[in-house]
Amino acid sequence: MEYDVIIAGASFAGLAVAAQLRGKRVLVLDRKPIGTGQTSACGTLVSTLRALQLEEAILQVHDQLVVHTPGRTYVYPMPEPFCTFDYPKLCHLLWEQGDAEFVQVPALGLEGQHVLTPKGAYRGRVIVDASGWRAALGASLRPELVRRDRLNFGLETTLVYQDDGLHFWYDPRGLLPMGVTWVFPIGRFSRIGVGSYLGDTRLIRTLDRFLDDLGLQRDGIHGGYFPYELRDPVVDDLLLVGDAAGQCLALTGEGIRPALFFGTHLGRLIRDALDGNLPLDYVKTQYRELVLARKAGYDLLTRLQRLLPRMPMPVVQSLLALVRQPPILQRAMRRYIRAFALPHPEEYIRHHASRSPYTAGWESGNGAALPPSASFPSHQSEDVRG
Repeated sequence: MEYDVIIAGASFAGLAVAAQLRGKRVLVLDRKPIGTGQTSACGTLVSTLRALQLEEAILQVHDQLVVHTPGRTYVYPMPEPFCTFDYPKLCHLLWEQGDAEFVQVPALGLEGQHVLTPKGAYRGRVIVDASGWRAALGASLRPELVRRDRLNFGLETTLVYQDDGLHFWYDPRGLLPMGVTWVFPIGRFSRIGVGSYLGDTRLIRTLDRFLDDLGLQRDGIHGGYFPYELRDPVVDDLLLVGDAAGQCLALTGEGIRPALFFGTHLGRLIRDALDGNLPLDYVKTQYRELVLARKAGYDLLTRLQRLLPRMPMPVVQSLLALVRQPPILQRAMRRYIRAFALPHPEEYIRHHASRSPYTAGWESGNGAALPPSASFPSHQSEDVRG
């Protein structure tokens, strides 16, 4: 049997693609059951979940971001509320929006239009790699696509601990050089973790020290790698999305909102092509341009991730205080939020009836035109982190 679309990966990005393809012959492959294998703190904008009709998964709403540094704490009121959510529930809600077939099997590689698995090969007209940072299909075509020196790493535990707001602790000279720690409350509990900007996996002792400062003890862990540099989202005829395309943001580590944003738009593009409204080659072109239009923001966060830990703490604190000023904070947050804003389905339908949002006139999240010289990083370049 030939499928219209085969999607490798059943987390945020892959499920967002599948949700847009109801009525098509879609196969989703993953080595784990849907809704298992959580690796993130599961926080995003309320408006993102509202646009995708996923509000039922929300556990707690937060209207402020709190950054702790040695001796000083900075509170940032958010122009739009963030939330923490239930990972299994959100995955199942997304899954129910589509009608794809699911096979629990890892995707091992790609040969032409066939996805190779331990259970045999599956053929698809369109193939999407949403398999996470390993990019199982993309790496089989282009081994240099995945660079270990472009990965962050985080560990997290969930404990009884109540608070309000999303909290980050930043102390590169103390607890964690080149990294950050966090507390994301989810009602009676909180997800508490540590992340290394160097991709250091030896974080258990650091996590335990951080928990000890909070008067807590670890009870199980989850986590993993997450990329911080965009990869080419189109390799030959393969479409990559989410962490497979390096769409997680540097510095903040936010990957859920980009995964849902790009996954939703990619799914709509594929649907239009399958309906005969777009040629398949046009899907590749427009999807790559959609990603490239946000590359400047990704590059900025990558530079900040590399530079901030090397700055003297008084300089960092001065910057944090400056950003807290209402005009600066509002402008910065508007740009950050708009970059991955999703319209409500009804708004999308009305807009799509007049013109496709994937034509050359489509704006990036901050209204900037696609830079004519924009391109994805060469994977032969030197590591400049030092």
